[in-house]
Order: sequence, then structure tokens, then C-alpha cells
Amino acid sequence: MKGKGYFSLRGKGWTIGFLVIVIAVGVASGCRQFFTTSLAPWAARDPATLIPTVTAANVGDLAQQTADNPDLAAALLDSIAAAIPGASPEDAAALQAAALDVAANASGVTTALYGTLSTIDINNIQNIDQNALLDTISATLAGLDTLQSVAATLADIIPYSGSGTSITLDADFVAAATPEDLVAAAIVLVAAEAQALGDVQNYISSFDPSSASGNAAIAVALVNAAVSSGGTGDLLDTFIDLFNLQ
Repeated sequence: MKGKGYFSLRGKGWTIGFLVIVIAVGVASGCRQFFTTSLAPWAARDPATLIPTVTAANVGDLAQQTADNPDLAAALLDSIAAAIPGASPEDAAALQAAALDVAANASGVTTALYGTLSTIDINNIQNIDQNALLDTISATLAGLDTLQSVAATLADIIPYSGSGTSITLDADFVAAATPEDLVAAAIVLVAAEAQALGDVQNYISSFDPSSASGNAAIAVALVNAAVSSGGTGDLLDTFIDLFNLQ
């Protein structure tokens, strides 16, 4: 069942779908108030020295504490990656799931794009000049200096087997993650590939989920997992249509 206010994106291209997704995720992740914690007064120090030993028990609190500070979030993401090899399977899944939201915060991609595009009327987005929108996306992504390193770390953290269209995500990891975080992580991976190509407009215009490879294929798998895990709402309805998922 499609959500209220849903409109079909099929045939309108990846550009429009990408914008709808970013705006929808940005509403959830880009408008947080700063979380007052013991980390806040020390924001000027080396972020890596501020992150305590990360465990499955404290990673949720640490993710909240670093939500509005990309440098701290990036340091936390590195600490999560370091903690996973020595964790139990259950704890590793919890750490891997937490890394999705942390990576979105560290990259700044959803917040940056949401801030740039928040004035767009989402109900009329299919009638807006796509070239102008692509220029806006290109300029915004070009300014995200940590996007590549964050996406690389995130891709290393996400547990999966296979490649290309045959990627299978670890079931415990998917069960521990929320659909919203799976979607946010997919945006980080796709945005990083677009930025790395150096031709963001061409990447977004020609993106084909059915033939994705590398990190883009992981992103498609994350979207599939978000849908399969029972997530609902306009955001996931948009993904179902955009990626031709059932």
C-alpha cells in the first residue's frame, strides 16, 4: 500500500528520486538539536581523543552525542570499525547497525543536501528544472571533504557477501538496523561515488540500480533490506518505485 501523498517516480529518472529521498531523510536527520553531553565542551580538541572505548552498550549514546559534529562522528565511526573484529556476533551486528547513522552524520551529506534543497516543493518536484537541480546537487556534494573517507569506512563495516546484483547483507545486521538508517547509509555510498566520478550530473542522470556495482551495489542492497525489513512510509514507498522493488 502506497503512503498518503505518494506519487510515482517511475519514468521520471534517478534525479528526481534522489532529491525526494535526500529531502525526506534530511527531515529526519538534518534538523537535530545539539545533544548536550560530556563531549560537547571539548569540541576543539582532537576528536579521536574524545571517543571512549566503543561497545554495543554505549554506541547508541555516543551516536547521539556526536550527531551534530561531523568530526566527532567520523572519529566514532573509526572507533566502531576498530571495535567490530573483537566483538561477539550479536554485538558486532549492533555496532554495524549503529555505524549507518553515524556515517550519515560524519559525511554531512543528508544535512548538506537537505539544507540546500529544503525550499523545494516536494509535491511539485517532478515539474522543476532538472538541470538546475543537478547543478545544485553537484555544488553541494563537491563541498563535502570527508565524504570519500566516510563512505570507504562505512563500506568496510557493512557485512555482506557476494557482489554486484548478488549482494546479500548479513541477516543479524539487517535485523539490528532501522529502515531509515539503511536508507541514509545508501545515500552516503551513492553520493560518494557521484562525487568521486567528478561528473555528478552524469552519474545521477545515468544511475541504473539494476546494473550497479561496488558501493552503489551495496547501496541498492541496503534499500532492498529497508523494504524487506517491513519499513513503511512515503520514503520507502519512493524507494520501492524508484528501484522497481516488490
